[in-house]
Amino acid sequence: MTTTLHPMVRAEQVHKSYGQLEVLKGIDLEVQPGEVFCLVGPSGSGKSTFLRCINHLEQINAGRLYVDGDLMGYRERNGKLYELKDREVALKRRDIGMVFQRFNLFPHLTAIENVMEAPVRVKGESKQAARERAEARLAQVGLADKAASYPSQLSGGQQQRVAIARALAMEPKLMLFDEPTSALDPELVGDVLDCMRELAEQGMTMIVVTHEMGFAREVGDALVFMDGGVVVESGHPREVLTNPQHERTRAFLSKVL
Repeated sequence: MTTTLHPMVRAEQVHKSYGQLEVLKGIDLEVQPGEVFCLVGPSGSGKSTFLRCINHLEQINAGRLYVDGDLMGYRERNGKLYELKDREVALKRRDIGMVFQRFNLFPHLTAIENVMEAPVRVKGESKQAARERAEARLAQVGLADKAASYPSQLSGGQQQRVAIARALAMEPKLMLFDEPTSALDPELVGDVLDCMRELAEQGMTMIVVTHEMGFAREVGDALVFMDGGVVVESGHPREVLTNPQHERTRAFLSKVL
C-alpha cells in the first residue's frame, strides 16, 4: 500500500471543453492512497472525460490535476502552465493503469502476449521477466489456464480480466476503470467485479466510473455523483446511496436502484 502523505489524485477547478461544449465545469476532488473512489452519474455528465484527464488522454483547459503529488501533463512556472512533451507525459502515464469499456486487446496476440507487451516495449523488460510477471497477473485475475488463448477464444468477461492483468503488469500505483462491465453480458459481470474487489482488498488505489451501484456500496470508500459537468454530491457510498441530499442525486438513483 502506498505511504504517501498527499492524495493520490487531487483535482482543483478542472475545466474541459470541446469547442463551445463545456464538459467539465470546475471539478474539485481528492482520492486518497488505497481508496476505491466511485464516480456515478448519467451518461454525458463528464465522468469518463474526467477519468481520461487524469492520465492526460484529454488535455484540461483550466485548473490543476495532480497524481501522487505531481502535476499531470504540465509543468508550472511563475503561475503559468506549459504542456509536457509527449515523451514526458508517457513516462508519467506508466504509473497509471487504465481499463476501458472495450477491452482493446491485440487480436493477433495470446492472452499472455497481450499482458507482456507493455513491460517489454515500454519498460524494456526482458521477455523472461515479463512472461513470469504476466503469468502471475493472469493467475491473479483467475485466468492462469487461458494464457495461450487468443482474444477471439475468450468470453467478454475473460477478455476484460486480461485487460486488467495487462494494466497490472505495469505495476501501476493508480488504476482507472471506465465502466469496465458495461459492454459485458449480465452473467459475465460478476467475475470482473470480483477481480476488482480483490484488487481493492490488496490496497490498490482505484477510480471507477460505474453503473454497478452494488459494487459501489460494498467496495467503494468514497462516491461522487456527477451531473452536467459538476460534482453534485459526494460522501461515503452507503450514505449517498441510501440517503442522498440533493434532488438531482435522488432522481438519478430512483432510476438505477
